[in-house]
Amino acid sequence: MHYTKPALSFDQQLDLLRQRGLSVADNARALHWLRQISYYRLSAYCLPFKEGERFRAGTDFNDIAGLYIFDRKLRLLVLDAIERIEVSIRTAITYEIAHAYGPFGHTESAHFSPRFNHARFMEELEREERRARETFAAHFRGKYTSETHLPVWMATELLSLGTVSMLYEALPPDLKRRIAAAYNIDTQFLSSWLHALTYLRNVCAHHKRLWNRQLAIRPRFPSRSRSWPHAIPDNGRLYAMLAVLRHMLQVVSPQCGWRERLFQLFDPHPTVPLLAMQVPPDWRTNLFWR
Repeated sequence: MHYTKPALSFDQQLDLLRQRGLSVADNARALHWLRQISYYRLSAYCLPFKEGERFRAGTDFNDIAGLYIFDRKLRLLVLDAIERIEVSIRTAITYEIAHAYGPFGHTESAHFSPRFNHARFMEELEREERRARETFAAHFRGKYTSETHLPVWMATELLSLGTVSMLYEALPPDLKRRIAAAYNIDTQFLSSWLHALTYLRNVCAHHKRLWNRQLAIRPRFPSRSRSWPHAIPDNGRLYAMLAVLRHMLQVVSPQCGWRERLFQLFDPHPTVPLLAMQVPPDWRTNLFWR
């Protein structure tokens, strides 16, 4: 079967939306959105308002635009939380390695799990060190010419969240437990969360649809207990990651107001389907979020 759909002009794209039952009150605005965002990208935000190929009666272009705006703001808010958590985790890992093994402890494979591909890690780190343009790297290279590598507190600044996640997983059990305890969670769950956060960060950083996404990498949760009192209805939907962010931020940045900003994001978008994110209807009154 061959693909035979032709490319449509922006005016034709708008006509097609109208033919399928979409109400468009402001032609200029709708055309601007199609020119700047693309028909194909917007089509994903049309799906909740359609039955088959037709829009449900009463659907307006502003409904689609509102959902797109909500999703964009949601990505930015999630990225804000991940940034704080990533910096904190990097700091914790750096501190433990440096105090356990010294400034260059990360360069010794014996300090990590036998399952960890330390040689590959060092190749990636050396590649990042070679192309690093940060002032601290140039200063160190110029002053300490006999050193082969940067000290761990500089080296970890060059690592991606994905590599930081793998580095945590490779740490000795006692170091992993010490780090996890600071975030009030067991090591197995923190490892899972860091893996899931890496995936979530990439979704947001590449501007992909977030609000109703089925998570390709799911975070694991402990059974309900004093340390984790909240039931997660579906760990494959966004609410699970919002709960992870909430839990971590209570340690990392408890005064940042992220929870309040999350609530404020939902307020002007009351028609966004909560079920697609598996957000419980009464989530705001749950003790976990208070």
